[in-house]
Amino acid sequence: MITLAILTIGCSSGTTVSDLPSNVTSRFVGTFVNTPNTQNGTVTLDLAETDGSVSGNVIFESSGSNCLKNATVSGNNTGFNMNLTAEQVSRQYTIVITLREPDVVTDTTTGEPPVTTTTTTPGAIISTRTIKSSGGSVGETNRTLSNGNVENRVTTVADVTGTLSMQFAVTNSGNSLSGTYVITGTTADLTCSNSTGSGTMTLNR
Repeated sequence: MITLAILTIGCSSGTTVSDLPSNVTSRFVGTFVNTPNTQNGTVTLDLAETDGSVSGNVIFESSGSNCLKNATVSGNNTGFNMNLTAEQVSRQYTIVITLREPDVVTDTTTGEPPVTTTTTTPGAIISTRTIKSSGGSVGETNRTLSNGNVENRVTTVADVTGTLSMQFAVTNSGNSLSGTYVITGTTADLTCSNSTGSGTMTLNR
């Protein structure tokens, strides 16, 4: 059982978390790092426990890119292990880039008196690729490259969701949490730099 300590929480702009339960019991603060160490930062867990059931908030802070989102958490604590889950929602930008050869312009003369008709046919597609990003500008742009080829970019945006699962070993008389996390669902594939949304966390109170 986690020792009782009355806490309050301050949330940064854009944070989506719930009001803490009235019987707040513990604040754990530590660090997270994803598996190849391309994303890392601090993590704060404000938790309340009742008969082994745990609820509260998780707050992430990072000086750089970070695919983990602030959220409410729920789970259980056996005294030796704590398992928590949180819904993750991100805005996902999809950018489709198509590279074409220069347009083909054709003049056709028909009829009497002569009538000239000009038609433009898009050049053959050279390549198409899709990029997923956590930021962007929705819309379509075209630009002509120095070699005459035309680059077309179409950007769309949608919400993607996933579930953050955290598995901790509880040590140091309940004062330390250490373990792993992983995001399942589309969020991990689309917004995490390691494409899995997995890593480790270490926290203390």
